[in-house]
Amino acid sequence: MAHSQSGSFNRFSDDLPQLLETDAATFMVRGMTHDFAAKICWRLGGNVAAEVESEATTWRKRNDVFFRGASSVLNEIGDRYIPGGGEQAKQGYLQSVLLTSLKATNQRLMRQLNGATLDNQVLPPEAACIELTHMLQDGGGDFKNTPEVTRALVPYMQRKGIQ
Repeated sequence: MAHSQSGSFNRFSDDLPQLLETDAATFMVRGMTHDFAAKICWRLGGNVAAEVESEATTWRKRNDVFFRGASSVLNEIGDRYIPGGGEQAKQGYLQSVLLTSLKATNQRLMRQLNGATLDNQVLPPEAACIELTHMLQDGGGDFKNTPEVTRALVPYMQRKGIQ
């Protein structure tokens, strides 16, 4: 992640621990993976493409509170960069989180969709898109059902009143 100009700078604290940043980044990667996979599966056309897109949209709506929570965490940590480097330092931090998340998302997409990413025109396997649809439908990828990746995010959201 981005570095501050001060050698003693630490973006983490008791109320914003590293685990919280990890939870927020994990959520962003999962959300981008589902969103991008739906766009990639759209290349197949037909019912499969429409169903994946519909399920990804529904998943995003069901998990919107976590998007708001993750964004709040990253912005709050980013604000810690302002005293030492101004808004530019905060934006640098947020940019580094985005780039790291995009890299992780592309790696996941390549594994899940047999090399297909937003950056190429590879067609994903129809079976992978159907599997994604089923996973989104059954709620297995919902954050309320995966507490192991929100162990710090949920208490933060409760403290902040994000619901």
